Amino acid sequence: MLEAVQEGAPAPRTSTADIIAAAHRIRRRRRWGAVAGAGSAALLTVAVVATITGTVPRASDPNPPAAATPTTSAAPREFRQPTGLRFTAGTSRAGAWQIGPARSVTYGYQEIPVYRDGRTLDVDGVPYPLPDAVITLHRPGRYDIADFGTTDRTTEKYGPPKTVTVAGRPGIERAYTYEMPDLVDLRAKLAANPGMKPNDPSIRTESFTRTALAWQFDGTSWATFLPWRSRDPLSREDSLAIVEALVPQPAESIRAPYTFGWLPAGWRVTAAQWNAADRDPQVSKVVLDRQLPTGAELVAPLDYYPGGGQLTIHHGRPKPSNAPGNGQDIKCIDADGYCTMVINGEYFAELQRVGRGLSIDDVRRILRELRFTELSDPSTWQPLG
Repeated sequence: MLEAVQEGAPAPRTSTADIIAAAHRIRRRRRWGAVAGAGSAALLTVAVVATITGTVPRASDPNPPAAATPTTSAAPREFRQPTGLRFTAGTSRAGAWQIGPARSVTYGYQEIPVYRDGRTLDVDGVPYPLPDAVITLHRPGRYDIADFGTTDRTTEKYGPPKTVTVAGRPGIERAYTYEMPDLVDLRAKLAANPGMKPNDPSIRTESFTRTALAWQFDGTSWATFLPWRSRDPLSREDSLAIVEALVPQPAESIRAPYTFGWLPAGWRVTAAQWNAADRDPQVSKVVLDRQLPTGAELVAPLDYYPGGGQLTIHHGRPKPSNAPGNGQDIKCIDADGYCTMVINGEYFAELQRVGRGLSIDDVRRILRELRFTELSDPSTWQPLG
């Protein structure tokens, strides 16, 4: 186990406001914040802006994707619940979609992105795959099914629930309808007013509909299939086929491209995310805290997951405002509670404290004592828990 878990009095629980504020600070500093785990809403904004500037999410093949074929007669697959920071869903395919590998693992769920072949977003000339949907497998008793199909966004809504069979298990289906800017109107208004925001209410919108699914994937615990916003078609049949193609695998620990040389007494990793460098410029993210989350905290998105610090490893170079000065490899700003450390010419690390549990000296020491593996080779990465 990588975390140097030691006994000690628990720190006060960090408030939700602290977590959200820290997440916003991290996003502002990220070289490519929206794709580095910020979620579909932020990614949508990036994609819309990119459409105007010419670096659009695109499919390499202009022909419609091959349809996925549902295996309606197949018996339900047998999934086992993991312990610790492990995942039990493997990588598979359904038509033009790749399911997995698993990306995020917490003590409440494991998250598996779904990628459409050829759909990418160019960042600095590098095409990164853009998820079309995400599958989340929750641990027993963690997810309240009453939350499925609820939203506080005015640009999206869910239809009434329908009882269906999903992947051979009892499930629920809801139509997911969302609005996106009309690109012709958006281009015209931006040409007239370059400072206008892409979500300005004066811009006309178009409506799109996809299918959201929930089902009891292991017989009792809930899983969800939530499509991301996109202009590309994703039919109900393809959505069901993607879910049915999800396969179990033996439990495997999520990994990071380092081991910890030091952590404060009692601190541990409570959630983690990993990505190959060709899939996301943020290759690793862990949440650090002295206590495990409880209750509703266990289903929080990773950006807002409760914890006392977030450690991320990025492929690329930090922005000039965050980069260490000449002859230095680390820069810390106590007021903002973070340090940025250059690992080599291709990777850098950032540790953002959340709340009052870590001092800036703690943040600096944690980074200084990381023992890195080969960052570009995930097979050398070390298990977290």
